[in-house]
Parts: sequence; structure tokens; C-alpha cells
Amino acid sequence: MPMTVTRRSSLIAALALGFSTGCASPRADSATGGTSAPAGARPIRIDATRLVGHVRTLAADSFAGRRVATPGGAMARAYVRAAFEGTGVRPVGASFEHPFTFARHSTMVPGSNVIGTVRGTRHPGRYIVVTAHYDHVGGPAVNGDSIYNGADDNASGTGAVIELARYFAANPPENSMIFVAFDAEEAGLRGARAFVAGPPVPADSIIMNVNLDMVSRSPAGELYAVGTYAYPVLRSHIERAKQVGRVKLLTGHEGPTATGSDNWTNSSDHGPFNAAKIPFLYFGVEDHPGYHKPSDEFAQITQAFYAAAVETVLDVLLDLDRSLEPVAVVRRAAR
Repeated sequence: MPMTVTRRSSLIAALALGFSTGCASPRADSATGGTSAPAGARPIRIDATRLVGHVRTLAADSFAGRRVATPGGAMARAYVRAAFEGTGVRPVGASFEHPFTFARHSTMVPGSNVIGTVRGTRHPGRYIVVTAHYDHVGGPAVNGDSIYNGADDNASGTGAVIELARYFAANPPENSMIFVAFDAEEAGLRGARAFVAGPPVPADSIIMNVNLDMVSRSPAGELYAVGTYAYPVLRSHIERAKQVGRVKLLTGHEGPTATGSDNWTNSSDHGPFNAAKIPFLYFGVEDHPGYHKPSDEFAQITQAFYAAAVETVLDVLLDLDRSLEPVAVVRRAAR
């Protein structure tokens, strides 16, 4: 997540395509902490080994922190593009990459979002946009470690979006879905702002946003869902996901009692959607000792929790897809 808001190559192609194959894994290594559900009690649909592999790769030292407009950022973008290609989602327009620029210190900085889509079987003209940012902060050395790996923030969300895209490409939803890996979130939500200002589909066809930012590191097994205060129509979807019980799914960090950095209503890439009166759900964990520090490394994520968290988001997405009309009514009324 950004410091400026309240919270937070062929080699690359080969690595990403390597994750497009492999056997389904019911859960991540339980030795790494967190909670996962018994396979017989709750369906397991996401390949946890492949999911965790995305974080391992994107948080590697060779990506140098994935800061926007750096070689490491370009490596991350190439990885995500190749991974999207391997999922079966289609590009929006001629390319998966959608460049943009923004001003920083009187210079124009280039960025690029990576976007794929799955056409809905019943309502192809309306969209749920599923998002995460793939960039990270770069940053100066701390205690001799100069690489801000950004495993939880936000290689975790990026890996989740890739695997959610794979699921829906193989299991087409009733409503169309757009999957976006945003660039330059850490520079002030720039990729999300560019997307909302010039969406690749008609703006009125975008019904809601589901954003993931920091979803892999919670020894307590807690995942927050934000957005139900601003959009009460979304509460029932979160309540039903709570009943499944894959993780400790909590609400909060919004509303009049959440002030300053404790208010996550606009804390990540869902912020520009909210500003455009597009309903949103944001999923994330509490800040932890690795937040915006070099210690946000792959070894620190709680792998079993991560897999269960992404399955939880999939539960919510499937529930939304089955009954999106009430959300669409709210969206139409806000235009």
C-alpha cells in the first residue's frame, strides 16, 4: 500500500508459464502457519502451490522491489502479462498491457496496467473488476538490506488475481469479469486512477470492484473485508462467506469510528472506484512488522492462511456473481 495515502524478457515468460501447469494442491504447507479448511468440508479450487509460487517469484531479490518505472518493475509486468496469457483470460483490446503516465516532481513517469477479461455467460455487458497492484516501494537500505521485496504488499494480491483469473477462465461467470494488475499504486494509486479515468469498457458497465492488497501474512488467520459500511448491499455476501469459515473474516476499518490510518475506505486501489461511486470490497490483513520494510519477504508469509484467504475471496466473488442485480441497482442509482 502507498506511503502517500492512509495505509498502506523471456526468462520472465518462462517462469510465469511454468505456473500455468501443475497439479491441484488442496492446501499450502501447514507448517508455515495460518488456517486452512478440511478438503472434505469446503471445496478447494485454487492450486495453492502455484499461488504461493507467484509470490515467491515476484518477491525475489532479482525483481529489486518492483518500483514503478524501474527494470524490476518491468520484470514484474512481464511476469504478470505472461501469467495472464497462461490463465486463458483474453486481453481487453489489442494487448494485455495498458500504458499510462503521471507527473512526479515535474517529470512524466510511465506505468502500465496489465488487464485481462472473461466474458459473462448471462450478463456479458456488466463487469466485476478484480484488482491488485504489482508494484512496490523500492526504498533505501535498512540495516544493510537494500531490497524491499514486497511479498505481502502486494505480490500476494497479484498472485491471487492471477489464480482467480485462471479459475474464471475455466469456469465462466454469469457476469463478465475484468482482472487488473495495477502499476504505481505505491506512487499514489496512479494505475487505478488511470483505469477509472479511462476504463477499457463503458464506465456505466462496471458494477463493482473487488480489490486485494496484502492478503498473505496473518499468523492469527484474520482477513478484513472493507466496503460494507459505504455499501450495505454487500453485507450479506460477507456474512455468507463468514459462515464458510475458511479464515477469520472480519469487517471494520471504516465508518465514523475509524479515523486516520485506521480508516481503509480509500487506502488502496479501491479508492478511485469509490470516488467514482462504484461499489467496492477491499480485502487485506492488518499492518505487520514487515509493512513497507525489507522484511516483507516471502519467508514471512503464512502460506496456509494465504491459500484460505484467496479461497474466501473466491467464495465472495461466486456469491456476487450469482446475485449481482442488487449491487447493480445501487450502482445505477449513484450515477
